[in-house]
Amino acid sequence: MKGKGTYAIGAAVLLLVFAALAATMRKDGPTALDEALGDPIRAMRSDALTPLFKAMSPLVSSPVFAVLLVAFAALFAFAFKKRLEPLLLVVNLTVAYGLYRGLKNVFERPRPSEPMIEALGYSFPSGNALMAASFYGLIALLLYRHWRKRRKGAAWTAAVVGIALIVSIGVSRVYLGVHYPSDIVAGYAIGGAWMLLCAAASAKRS
Repeated sequence: MKGKGTYAIGAAVLLLVFAALAATMRKDGPTALDEALGDPIRAMRSDALTPLFKAMSPLVSSPVFAVLLVAFAALFAFAFKKRLEPLLLVVNLTVAYGLYRGLKNVFERPRPSEPMIEALGYSFPSGNALMAASFYGLIALLLYRHWRKRRKGAAWTAAVVGIALIVSIGVSRVYLGVHYPSDIVAGYAIGGAWMLLCAAASAKRS
């Protein structure tokens, strides 16, 4: 199956992943998954890596998103001659923000107790992971889709850079002690599902 159906199936699978994480999430501490994934990441802490991971936090900030939204909306509208994609980026970012704010207030999971940086609000799901998977994921997917037939190298570069950025942002939040791994995976699941639904809106039927 190709086209819109593939995106819908992917989104449904990710929503099931989120549901499973939400059902097993603990408010009083880490789960077995959190310990299994979190301990090796925190063991990586070093004077060299800490500044690098701290520098990733602004990549999921309102000013950066605003600049990127304008830049990529203009790219798709004027360079690629696309009419729907700029609107999709706006809707994607707006809804993703609402999702993470709303879900945090539903689950009210406290953050880990020993963060390396200040972080406000609840922990589950990770807003950084959700926003990264949703917004950066959609940009990477749309670029890949646009270039895959004529510029395969550029298409794969966009895909690899997008995935690496999303993963690095998630790892940084665990490394810095402001999220449990299950928060990150839950953020990826919801953000990824929403990204796929946005991508389906502009996918060609085949």
